[in-house]
Amino acid sequence: MIDYESEFTVKEQIAADVRRRIEEGEWGPRKRLPSVTHLEQQYGVARNTMLEALGVLRGLGLIYTVKNRGSFVRAGADFVTAIVADGQTRIINRPARDTEIDELDLPEHGWVTVVERAGEVEVFPADKVEIRGSSE
Repeated sequence: MIDYESEFTVKEQIAADVRRRIEEGEWGPRKRLPSVTHLEQQYGVARNTMLEALGVLRGLGLIYTVKNRGSFVRAGADFVTAIVADGQTRIINRPARDTEIDELDLPEHGWVTVVERAGEVEVFPADKVEIRGSSE
């Protein structure tokens, strides 16, 4: 996965791959990334290299880190969460509640998309969601 002959540094390659995975929806807004230990094993790099790659992503505003908790995907204007709708998923749009307006940094009369699947409920800013049909 890492091209040691590339013009890009190892940390830049890792940062680009993690960014791609975020943009493809592997980790959605406000979701925690795997631990640094897990990522360093996955990419086969030293801890410092992985920390530098995460630093690149922090610098770009794509993630934030909470001490003793891990790194999380930032919910920002550049992110669109792709949701695959299947027979087990219920998706509705509705006006945001006051608490959601504060938590999601929405405009006063903002809307949210609520996704229910497998007993879990997730709430997203409605303008940051792309709903895709199941490929099955």
